[in-house]
Amino acid sequence: MRRISSTLRTLTAACLFGAAAVGGALATAPMAAAAPTGALACGWDPDAASGRAYYNHCTSSGSWIWIRVERHGAGGYDKCVGPNRTYLGSTSVIKYAWYKGGTC
Repeated sequence: MRRISSTLRTLTAACLFGAAAVGGALATAPMAAAAPTGALACGWDPDAASGRAYYNHCTSSGSWIWIRVERHGAGGYDKCVGPNRTYLGSTSVIKYAWYKGGTC
C-alpha cells in the first residue's frame, strides 16, 4: 500500500508540475499580430455592413480562376474572376463562394 501511495504522489506531482510548465509557457507566448483594420480577406469576403458579397482573389501572378458561387434557395453557378475583389451581389442572394480550381 505504501508503494502505491508513493507512486501516486510522484505521478500527481509530475502532472501538476507539467501542467504548470505548459500553462506558464502559454501565458508567456507572444500574441499574434492582429490583421490591420480594413484588410481584405482572401477568398469569400462578404461585407456585412453593406450587405454586399465579394470574392477576393489574392494573387501576384495576375491569374484568373474559377470559383463556385452558392445562392440562398437557388442553384449555384461557376464564375471566372480576376485578381483582387470581385462583386458577386447582395448577401441576401449570395450565400457563399469558394475556389473551384483551375484557371480561366
